[in-house]
Amino acid sequence: MATRAVEVEAARRAFVAGSTRVPGPDLVAPAVAASWERSRAHAVDPERITAHFLGHHRDVSRLVTCADDVLDAFTTGHPGAGCSVVLLDPAGVVRARRDCDRALARLLDAVLLVPGYGYGERAVGTTAASIALHDQADTALDGVEHFHTQLTCLAEAAAVVTDPRTGGTAGALTVLSHDTERTALALPLARMLADRVTEAMAGEPHRVTRAILDRFTAEHAAGGSWVLATDGDYVVTNGAARRLPSGDQRVLSDLLLASLVLADFTTQHVDLPSGRCAEIGVRPVHLAGTSVGCVLTGSPAGELAAPRPPESVRRQGSHVAPTTRRDYAQDLHTTRHDHAQARIRANRELLSPYLRARQEVVASIRQGRNHLLIGEPGVGKRTLLVEQFRAAYPTGRVVTVDGEAYAGDGDVPEPDLARSADGRPCLVLLRAMNLLTPVGARRLDEALRPLVALPEAPLVVGCVDTPAVDATRPYGLLLRHFHEVTRVPALRYRADEIGEIALAVLRRLSGRRALRLSLQVVRVLEGYAWPGNVSELEDVLRYVVARKPVGEIQARDLPQLCFQGRSRKMSMLEAAQCDAVIQALYECNGNRYRAAAMLGIARSSLYRKIDAFGISYIA
Repeated sequence: MATRAVEVEAARRAFVAGSTRVPGPDLVAPAVAASWERSRAHAVDPERITAHFLGHHRDVSRLVTCADDVLDAFTTGHPGAGCSVVLLDPAGVVRARRDCDRALARLLDAVLLVPGYGYGERAVGTTAASIALHDQADTALDGVEHFHTQLTCLAEAAAVVTDPRTGGTAGALTVLSHDTERTALALPLARMLADRVTEAMAGEPHRVTRAILDRFTAEHAAGGSWVLATDGDYVVTNGAARRLPSGDQRVLSDLLLASLVLADFTTQHVDLPSGRCAEIGVRPVHLAGTSVGCVLTGSPAGELAAPRPPESVRRQGSHVAPTTRRDYAQDLHTTRHDHAQARIRANRELLSPYLRARQEVVASIRQGRNHLLIGEPGVGKRTLLVEQFRAAYPTGRVVTVDGEAYAGDGDVPEPDLARSADGRPCLVLLRAMNLLTPVGARRLDEALRPLVALPEAPLVVGCVDTPAVDATRPYGLLLRHFHEVTRVPALRYRADEIGEIALAVLRRLSGRRALRLSLQVVRVLEGYAWPGNVSELEDVLRYVVARKPVGEIQARDLPQLCFQGRSRKMSMLEAAQCDAVIQALYECNGNRYRAAAMLGIARSSLYRKIDAFGISYIA
């Protein structure tokens, strides 16, 4: 064996030095000799490692995700294997590496066999992985058979990883050790690990489902009264949740879907349509560092106490009188806590009406329920709807039907309201329904009725530019097509969000120009009434962008209308919000931190409310 190693080393040195004679098959395998020739044709430097860092993929591929699980399991179960396992993609870039020997790991670091580096044949010459990827066959390589001098201390065995979907090559898995510790079991080990990666890739589409079902099973076994889980498309419920009234089930599923889309995982009280109050907790399900779903657990309020001990334990010492004082006011304490939580919940909904509207829209889109949005003109009903629909279905199709087109008595072309031929989800948006005439409403009703018979009916959402629904108007004929009604609040009721909305509109209008809002400008925008809502805000920012191409927007750049004083009467909603803030400040003796907690809002939001309503200092 030592004689062959010396002969191979001599042949390699001669070949590297420029010899045209290729070693025969009795000395070097034909695949290795061919790789030597390709390495020399690529002008590989045999004395200096020229591997370059090519970076990592921003989106982790399915190959790397599955290989990480397989390699982690191998290194955890065999910490003393004395080898390293490396995964390369079809381009020869190192994507993963696991080490079972620290000294070997330092050696691989020295030759830049590190994740993110290109280790193909063009960079370092002959390796087992490069031959396996080129010939589509498993390969074992002794140290002296490497083209590069610094790699002759390594023994390699590489196996091809097959993509189960396409049948092509997904990469190569290599087992490395020091050449003095090479073994004939390296190649079978590489083949076994490659097969496990292929099996994991075949089951990858079901990993998310398994992870969610495992979490669902664990929560159900823990004794949760109601357990619901979702991946965004389907909702799984346990028996206790299915026994709830249909209205309660819909509220819980809506909350679950909205929490997943908005990434709002909290514990809260919920008032159910049946009249009961429930304690609800929503927790995310993570897979490879990404939230892939969430699980909701809940029970009627007051039933989340510690689990009762077994009967045999509870009855031990029952003949002995209790040694602790009985709390006769325990039920009263619980009632006070429930009332306080219910008050916080009611205050949050009163002071943050837009959050509830967005949650209802998200849930309706996810569950395919037709929805009617009402509100003043320009409050952003269409923007909210299209934004959430695109977030749920990036490739979906939006068909807009303008109510003004049906306002006349002329012939109106029938819109294509059915789903497209490729099966993409479809949203039918009915704009300005309040402008419909009786004839137009009847025509639109005739166009909507056939959609119910479709196997996959499109989602129909209507927009009415009035703050209330009037069934006596012509569009009242279409109300039977909608399952829910949501009021989108006016911009003057969303002072906490005006800064973010203005920044988003500014980015859209300014394009690539560097424009930003000063804090003083944000305060001015928050103090204006915005009778035209978001449309008026867009007009103001369009005026500013036309006159200030770059830089920070100051208060002097705004039009005069933003500074006009106004003496208007508070609306009923504003008066209720103002009363709630004043009452909370009085009960907390002016402590704004405690008042914000009582109201269920952030302190910054409380400060804005105080400034907007002109509330004096309360101590």
